Amino acid sequence: MKNKNKYFLSEFIGSCFLVMIIVGSGLMAENLTNDTAVMLIANTLATGAGLFVLITVFADVSGAHFNPFVSIAMTITGKLKKRLLPFYISAQILGCLLGVALANFFFEHHIFELSTKSRNGIYIFTSEIVATLGLIIVIFGSMKSGKLAVAASVGLYITAGYWFTSSTSFANPAVALARTFTESFTGINYLNTPFYIMAELIGMLIAVFIVKKLFLQKN
Repeated sequence: MKNKNKYFLSEFIGSCFLVMIIVGSGLMAENLTNDTAVMLIANTLATGAGLFVLITVFADVSGAHFNPFVSIAMTITGKLKKRLLPFYISAQILGCLLGVALANFFFEHHIFELSTKSRNGIYIFTSEIVATLGLIIVIFGSMKSGKLAVAASVGLYITAGYWFTSSTSFANPAVALARTFTESFTGINYLNTPFYIMAELIGMLIAVFIVKKLFLQKN
């Protein structure tokens, strides 16, 4: 039970700070400029840097997943025990929701506010499939090189993902859910959130198939 509590706390805190960084940096950028490109640059750099730090700090405790589909992929491939999965997912969702609430509060917004930012269309849906697929492959592909390699690889991949995907590479259903509750340019309309999560699920399943062939199959 002590380990479960430790894993829960690690994933909860990490997920909370991840969303605080994503949403908070977006709100700060909106306060400082009207230039959307500058806002995205600020948001991108903060998120990439934040991921590197959070993964480095929490990797040795819980693996620093901060993402239900990463945890599910780890479970499918035998790297996370099935009995721990509910602890991980609940911690990640609750942490992300607290993170968005705190970020909104920091910048004098309502603690929870429904986003009106539309992110829809088959192009964005496909983009989010690829973004999630890429994230899972990057994680598994860098794991043997140690936590710093994973932290750097994930941070840099998401930094790039903001720019090469039209979905801005959420690649995380808990983050997508949390970002439904911020009325900033980092938000997502609640009508679009289920499609993001569906795309992320598809991306994760395809990635697990590829990961098993590339990294887990014995020669």
